[in-house]
Amino acid sequence: MPHLLDPVFKHTILLMCNHDEKGAMGIIINKPIPSANVDDILQETGLVNMNPHPEVYFGGPVSVSTGMILHDANYNSENSLHISSKLNITSNEQVIEDIKSGSGPKQFRFALGYAEWGAGQLEREIENGDWLMMPADYNFIFNTPDRKKWSTSAQQFGINITDFSGPTGLA
Repeated sequence: MPHLLDPVFKHTILLMCNHDEKGAMGIIINKPIPSANVDDILQETGLVNMNPHPEVYFGGPVSVSTGMILHDANYNSENSLHISSKLNITSNEQVIEDIKSGSGPKQFRFALGYAEWGAGQLEREIENGDWLMMPADYNFIFNTPDRKKWSTSAQQFGINITDFSGPTGLA
């Protein structure tokens, strides 16, 4: 929501990857890392030779040195986390090697870091009106331009999200 002023989460679209009684984990899907830093990251992972170069995203403030590959569910690895019928997330060197060799996922997003909440924390933030929820949409994630994701998602609620100010709540 607009009242979240923390620069990490301001105008953030976050894909929830796991949520249970122990807490929640997700990755930000609309914040590419500035291109000046991307070449070093791609060089380190060996993805620098891909054409076109993949975007590298800021996935969240936790473990920012950890690479996460959000990808189509047609690719599976023993370490893949199933998110939906169309989406998995994998964090291991094998997925990088498979991408480089052409046997990896066809659609993917490379993110560094993730967001994490302790038990009950995300529920309290939702009750506070800090987050709006919508179903994960493969097409939205991979085909909507990053600069339009936040406004496009707000339009799905039939509201002008810029009209909101201050915390919201539940009636």
